[in-house]
Amino acid sequence: MSEPVEFIPLFPHAEQLDVGVLYINQQVMALDLIIHDAAYSYELAIEYLSENRFNPNNFKSIRSELNLLFNWVWFVKRCSIADVDRVLLRKFVDFCNQPPLHLITHASYPFFIENKQLHTLAPNPKWQPFVLRDGTRYVRKTATLKAQLSLLSGFFLFLSDMEYCDKNPAAVLLRRLNVNNTHVIESPDEEKALSELQWKSVWQQVNQLGTTQPEKHQRTRLLFALLYLLYPRVSEIAARPGFTPMMSSFVKHRSGQWVFKIPRSKGGKSRMIPCPDELMACLIEYRRYLGLSDFPEPDERVPLFVRHKAGTHGREAGILNAQLGIEAIRSIVRTVFDTTADVLENSAPHEAHELREFSVHSLRHTGITTSIAAGTPLQVVMKNAGHADLSTLSVYISTDIQQQAKSTVTRVL
Repeated sequence: MSEPVEFIPLFPHAEQLDVGVLYINQQVMALDLIIHDAAYSYELAIEYLSENRFNPNNFKSIRSELNLLFNWVWFVKRCSIADVDRVLLRKFVDFCNQPPLHLITHASYPFFIENKQLHTLAPNPKWQPFVLRDGTRYVRKTATLKAQLSLLSGFFLFLSDMEYCDKNPAAVLLRRLNVNNTHVIESPDEEKALSELQWKSVWQQVNQLGTTQPEKHQRTRLLFALLYLLYPRVSEIAARPGFTPMMSSFVKHRSGQWVFKIPRSKGGKSRMIPCPDELMACLIEYRRYLGLSDFPEPDERVPLFVRHKAGTHGREAGILNAQLGIEAIRSIVRTVFDTTADVLENSAPHEAHELREFSVHSLRHTGITTSIAAGTPLQVVMKNAGHADLSTLSVYISTDIQQQAKSTVTRVL
């Protein structure tokens, strides 16, 4: 039995494109002895990345997709990038949809680690090309596949302009995209929102944890209340480059209504979401536990969700009172879902199984779904959720199986 193929980071950071990384250069030189144009195709990829280096988000996305493609073509298929046609690229897509388990990790890690003594970069041993942040199985949505093919189409168009190849297999697949032929594991009919039993059980578990382990879970109670009642995106309440949500994100409007202010979000939009009394009660309880006044001051610089332990590496290492990041929030939600599932295992095994598959985004979906079901006007839900138009809400208002069953007209055979 052959050894499983390991993928490696092949493309450096934007600022190092001109000089390269020693170990990558050595890998490409060795491959060029086996694959006749490995070095030249790599050179073209570096040139394409250089053209996109000044847009950080685009650069990272393109680099990630090129890294996947080159690893697969070189190390799995042992062929040239020039050999990639529609059939071969379809096999690549199938590979990405169902990658080997050893290439999947549960958190994002940087491509490289720095040897500070030698001032060189080495591949990060923790890095893997596929990330499973939530749930127990790796699932790619059709939107992810389309994004991948769109990015690769741009690269193949560049290769055509450089007269390296005369075909664009990614553009062909994008036009003919058929989830049945590409083995995308899509589940549009599965419920994304928690059921009433699941949510009540989760909230009961959160309250129980807050009572038995207040030093750890008073924070959890406010987090779940915020995610359910205001349904923000996780990126809107977590620390990220250039943004740290503070307690002063809670603002008292001139009308007397407390609102939660999200200064910038997906698509660059900002918004203010009215806070129900239940959420403000949770905020007051958490702030009292922290020894703060009931309500935040306008210029208060206390992070919204503070760490319990100082970080050991990365963002704000060694600082205790720092805002939680996305991965930390995902981990808290995952822990509560799993402990609740353990409680439900005997009495409601199917509900427990579903709960283990849900992610932090399921709480946003649950909040929007229940808000609509309670009669909140769609325009209000749309504005609170930060959606651009009402059509986006269609995914939240489709009837579930129970509603379908109750609404189905009885027919006689």
